Amino acid sequence: EISACLVGSEMCIRDRPESVYSKYSQAMFDIAQSDNSLDTVLADMKTVRTVMRENENLRKFLGNPLVTAKAKKETLEKIFASSVSSIVCRFLYVMVDRRREAAITEAVENFIDLARAAQNIEVAKIRVIKPLTAEEETALVKKLEAMTGKKIEPMYYTDPSILGGVVIQIGDQVIDGSLKRQIRNMEHALLQGSVANEVTD
Repeated sequence: EISACLVGSEMCIRDRPESVYSKYSQAMFDIAQSDNSLDTVLADMKTVRTVMRENENLRKFLGNPLVTAKAKKETLEKIFASSVSSIVCRFLYVMVDRRREAAITEAVENFIDLARAAQNIEVAKIRVIKPLTAEEETALVKKLEAMTGKKIEPMYYTDPSILGGVVIQIGDQVIDGSLKRQIRNMEHALLQGSVANEVTD
């Protein structure tokens, strides 16, 4: 059994066959909570996630077994050292040292999920036909927080197919206030009315 500890922290990670990435994110979460730095680390992890998602070349570089760990860590340092905390950088370096760089994205996502749960945050996936104004976004989030009793982290998507209105997904719950849905309901009502008229004629 191999142990890897982040330098200057209480983070200790033990490699086991199961849960390739979850132990890394759990250890990082425990440190952030004990240091009262969960908000900061969460923001930094979201920065890492965005960069990883948007940079396919970086993902391929990190996943290349022919590239040395030293080169990978130097690249990560150039990208993140000025934009995220040192503890998050060390988190990334440990994953490289443990040859788990291919699971960095999953580990980051898992950390974000843990932090959201701890802070009572729900993600709302919001589909709109065009971007909302800042005032509209604020008002919508307030309504959703009042409805759910939780903090809402909105994620907006532009979807012309809904024709108008808004479609919101929070967990398994879907709130469909789209114009497309309204038109569909109207068509259904008209068809039902037509059938009823045929029966009574």
